[in-house]
Amino acid sequence: MRFKTNNIIATGLVGLTLIATSLYAADENKVTVATVNGTAITQDTLNNVMGMVGGMPGAQVDKKSILDDLIITELARQEANKAGLTDRPEIQEKIKEATDRIVLNTWTQEKATSFKPTDDELKKAYEDRTSGEKIEYKARHILMKTKAEADGIIKELDNKVDFADLAKKSSDGPSASQGGDLGWFKPSTMVKPFADAVAKMEPGTYTKKPVQTDFGWHVIKLEERRDVKPPELETLKPQLEREYQQKKMLAYMDELKAKADIKVTLPAEAAKPAAEAAAPAAADAKPEEKK
Repeated sequence: MRFKTNNIIATGLVGLTLIATSLYAADENKVTVATVNGTAITQDTLNNVMGMVGGMPGAQVDKKSILDDLIITELARQEANKAGLTDRPEIQEKIKEATDRIVLNTWTQEKATSFKPTDDELKKAYEDRTSGEKIEYKARHILMKTKAEADGIIKELDNKVDFADLAKKSSDGPSASQGGDLGWFKPSTMVKPFADAVAKMEPGTYTKKPVQTDFGWHVIKLEERRDVKPPELETLKPQLEREYQQKKMLAYMDELKAKADIKVTLPAEAAKPAAEAAAPAAADAKPEEKK
C-alpha cells in the first residue's frame, strides 16, 4: 500500500486522525517541514504518520507521498472550517458527544487503574482461581432423544459395537460426525449431570445407564483423564488485576449511586422490561453448553 498525493481516503484515515488528536500543535521548537496557508506541518507530525503507516500490513512508507497527504488533509481541514460546519447544531451535538465519550473513557480507565490489589489480595485471587478443578477428561458421547433409544445404544455397545461408529450413525449431538468426540474438557464446562457421571467413571468404560440432561439422554465413554497443572501466578497476574479493578470499579459506582440525589421520573409501567420469548433448547446442542 503506497500513499498517493490524491489519496483522500488515506488522508481521512491517517491525516485527519492526527489532526483530531492535536498533532498539529503550534510549537516553535518543532521543525516545520511544510506550511499550508500559514499553518505549519511539523517533522513530529510527519514522523508519527510514517510510524502509523509503517505498522500497517503491506504498507510502503514513502515520505514525500505521506507529506503530500498531510498537505491535502490540512487543505481539507481549512476548507471545512471555512464552510462553517462547526456552527451547525448537529455538528455541535456530535462534538459534544465525542468530547463526553473521550472524557468518560479516560476517567473510567484512570479511575479503574488507580485500584491496586495488594500482594495478599492477588495471592488469594490466584488460589481461588486455581484451587478448584485439577483434572481434565477426554470423552465421547452419544445423544438420544429418549431413554429407550439410549438404552438401545447401550445394548449395542454391550454387543461390542464400536462407540465412534455408533455415534456417527445414531447420535443427535453436533459431535456425531466426529464419532461423539468431545476432546479434553474440565467438569465446569459441562452441565452438572454430565460432569457428575464422568467424574465417577474409569477410563475405557461407558455408562451402563443413560445420563439425562436438558439436551436429551447421553451415553458416555470416558477415554482418558489427566491432572492439570495450573498456570503460574505471574501468568495470571494481569488478568487477576483487571478483574480486581473491575470489581472495585463496580463497587465504587454503587457507592456514588447510593450517595447521589437520583429521581427516576420514568413511569413504572414503561420501566418494565419486555418479556423475553422462551426459546426451546435445541436437541443437538452440545452437552457442555450450560443453561
